[in-house]
Amino acid sequence: MRSKMNCNKFRKWLSDVLDRELTEKKQQLLQRHLEECAPCRSYKESIEKINTESKSLEKPKLASEYWQMFNSRLKTKLLSIEPEEFISKPFLSRWKWAWAAAGSILITTVGLYFLFFQAKATPETYAFSYEDVLSQIYQEIGNNSELENSFNQLILASIQETLQGNLPRNFSDDPYFWESLTEEDLKFLESEIKKESNS
Repeated sequence: MRSKMNCNKFRKWLSDVLDRELTEKKQQLLQRHLEECAPCRSYKESIEKINTESKSLEKPKLASEYWQMFNSRLKTKLLSIEPEEFISKPFLSRWKWAWAAAGSILITTVGLYFLFFQAKATPETYAFSYEDVLSQIYQEIGNNSELENSFNQLILASIQETLQGNLPRNFSDDPYFWESLTEEDLKFLESEIKKESNS
């Protein structure tokens, strides 16, 4: 399928052919295109017909006085035009107050829409596992044994602090306990509870 842009290029070349400004190679390409493209062939016939008919037209014969008086007539006509008629105001400047009002109404409407009708963005919550966090920390520690020992001491101190009486008496009341359990841990607890209830 031929593109319209391609046809436009070839139609420009058809005009160049009439003016004898087209290279031999372009003429060959144009000829191949015309063999395949009926709209361009029709366009070629039209411009050839116009060119032929325009050559047969008689040039109008004007008296020499016409051209001698032409400059004075033009000057008189230009001087008779009022300056306001001569310089027309652009469309936008004539309606600048209406455009300003329309713009401010539009901005106000859009602002009110976003203020009242847009859904409030809910804060994002990030779910992460302690194992992933610890593995990432250990990757960042790398081979630095001093940093690793410091980190391990902090973890052990935290565990000891928790074991010294900060544990809730009933684990079922501690939401952090339940959130920290994996699916595997929950299945294990369920199986242990079933064993205890059966015995």
